[in-house]
Amino acid sequence: MASSPEECVIYSPLNGAVKELSEVKDETFSSGTLGQGIAVIPSEGVLYAPFDGTVGMVFETKHAVSLINALGVELLIHIGLDTVTLSVKGFSAKVKAGDKVKTGDVLIEFDLDGLKKDFDVITPVLVTNADDFGAVDPVMSNVTVRAGEALMTVKK
Repeated sequence: MASSPEECVIYSPLNGAVKELSEVKDETFSSGTLGQGIAVIPSEGVLYAPFDGTVGMVFETKHAVSLINALGVELLIHIGLDTVTLSVKGFSAKVKAGDKVKTGDVLIEFDLDGLKKDFDVITPVLVTNADDFGAVDPVMSNVTVRAGEALMTVKK
């Protein structure tokens, strides 16, 4: 599956289990308030770039990152729920705002086992500007995914 000028493929940024956004136990994410998308329960502590683009922001606490691609898709990836309270403990950002990334580049490494002790590690992958597009369609849900496999498509 390849992207075109009218469509963008968002590849899984994680290895893990794909879940519907409605299954995220945080209303801000599950309601779609922050955007449309899907979630992944990671099976390893590495977050990869889901498309070629530019890093918009790495949150100060390193638990989340935003990206934008050539089509204008703005993506937010938030590792776990309430992990902002850790203030960098367990997270190591490999990129910074303004960095150009290619699909599969490592964005953030995190201590998955450590996070699992106190947090829900489900990771929302959200198109925050979904209203600018015709459709945001999950390619799969309720399956196991490898990083780099097609996760969603965004159409103009």
